[in-house]
Amino acid sequence: MIEVSDFVPHGPVEPEVIEAYRGRVPDEVIELWETYGYGTFAWGFLRVINPAVYEKELADCIGKTQGDGISIPIMVTGLADLITWEPSLGFVGIIYREGRIAGLNSELGRFTRMLNRAGTDYLSMTLNWDIFPKAVEAHGELPYDQSFTFVPLRSLGGPEKVENLKKRETIAAIQVMVEFQGVVGH
Repeated sequence: MIEVSDFVPHGPVEPEVIEAYRGRVPDEVIELWETYGYGTFAWGFLRVINPAVYEKELADCIGKTQGDGISIPIMVTGLADLITWEPSLGFVGIIYREGRIAGLNSELGRFTRMLNRAGTDYLSMTLNWDIFPKAVEAHGELPYDQSFTFVPLRSLGGPEKVENLKKRETIAAIQVMVEFQGVVGH
């Protein structure tokens, strides 16, 4: 059973989305969608998203970390990182702002248990979340469809400072990072 302690719902996952991805993602993801729906958790840092929207809008931006060519978006972070399901690897964080991939776990339940147990230390270790709470304090909480992104991008010489984080639509932020930095995972 998936347990998410601080989930804030945004809306239910449409039945057609659940059926379209049943058998393509682990049963735990289906359980997450059916139990919680779309929304945020982990202090507002993680957002459960509609994979179909992200696949459509970010098809050329997702990248593949394994040779099987399957990478299904499941969540995004408040720093415009994408968390995908890859059958040959498990859950993977695509950390666009750093140009790297982070293996998160082979099972969503393990990921959420680690999050519930280790909390912010786990987010810091896996997704380098440390600047996120400072950004929320400085710039306010994020709407569901937005993330903080560095302006200018870190890869273009922008410093990793709270004052350089701006609220942007998450999909647009990822598209801009990929346009300037290239696809992560190739």
